[in-house]
Amino acid sequence: MKLYRKAARIQTVVCGFLFSAFSIVYLYVFQPYVMEALHFSLAHGKTRYAPLASAITLTLVLVLLQIVVCRLFRLKKIGEAVAYFPSFLILGALTDVGRSVYTSHCSSSWPWLLPLVLSVFAGLLFLFRRWQEPEPEDSGMTVQWNGSLGVMLSFACMTVAIGNTDTGFHHELEMEYCLRQGDYARALRVGERVGAPTRTQTALRAFALSHTGRLGDRLFEFPQPYGSAGLFFPADSAVSLRFTNDSLYALLSARPAAGKNPVEFLRALCYEEQGKHTALDYYLSALLLDKRLEDFVQAVEDFCEAPDSLPRHYQEALAQYQATHARTPALLSDSTWLHRYAAYQSATENGGSLEERRKAARESFGTTYWWYADFQ
Repeated sequence: MKLYRKAARIQTVVCGFLFSAFSIVYLYVFQPYVMEALHFSLAHGKTRYAPLASAITLTLVLVLLQIVVCRLFRLKKIGEAVAYFPSFLILGALTDVGRSVYTSHCSSSWPWLLPLVLSVFAGLLFLFRRWQEPEPEDSGMTVQWNGSLGVMLSFACMTVAIGNTDTGFHHELEMEYCLRQGDYARALRVGERVGAPTRTQTALRAFALSHTGRLGDRLFEFPQPYGSAGLFFPADSAVSLRFTNDSLYALLSARPAAGKNPVEFLRALCYEEQGKHTALDYYLSALLLDKRLEDFVQAVEDFCEAPDSLPRHYQEALAQYQATHARTPALLSDSTWLHRYAAYQSATENGGSLEERRKAARESFGTTYWWYADFQ
């Protein structure tokens, strides 16, 4: 009997350790920006969220909740693992957050569903108490250990299934957090290997690049599946995100008239000399994203006095235009970009299917405007 009680205490400690480790990792590693968004929404941005401290504090509260459940229902053996159900359920409910988290009409079924599920759980525990057997001999401990670990694993899977696992949404929240902290370099690293970013991600990247003055140098290092529309946030972002087109208009120091085409809005800012110099970068980038090379060259001639000092992607576009329009006056005095474009053409003219040529050119030229113009 002493051996059994000692093993039971070890089981209690192990279950507590497993839950604590899972909870802290889940909150601090997998769901920190979802929790930060929830905190921002509930606190209306008036207090700052501390990820690690919050994860540890919430975990301690949930461990205490399990102890209360055990004492209240006098649970033993595998029942101590079952008593973690409310704690795991609350973890899942807290992280079941969608894109409407910032809105005043944010709705969730958990305010009524959570009490209902916990009430049903309490009723089942009363029945469970009746089924608890007397303390077994030492031979039954292996079965108990396996059962307790199985219960903990099942509850952990339930929490993960309930919580938000939308990778794109997590990346958006993390990028928003970095931008609010002024950490633009980190914001650009978020989801950089994801081949299919959301439109919000592309807008946030352009926003970060503009703040660092690298929009014309690094724009095509990232996938651009939305053309010039990817420079702007989706229309529904005004009711679902902290960064919206209003944030972009504040950066440009101007806003368009209702219903005006975004690219034409940028063009008007440049030709009417309104807004900040940032507008020119956005306008030139928008023309390249829409593959309007003629309009881009015209804008460069109108606004840029020294084409050779322009950012990398702008010079790539000028080199392509100069190489494909032999009768036009030279735009670049430095032939470096012309030679590099010739190398790109050689890499893409080596026969094979479109996909084969696309892969052949991507290794050396995948971050250039040329590759985007031909293959994206």
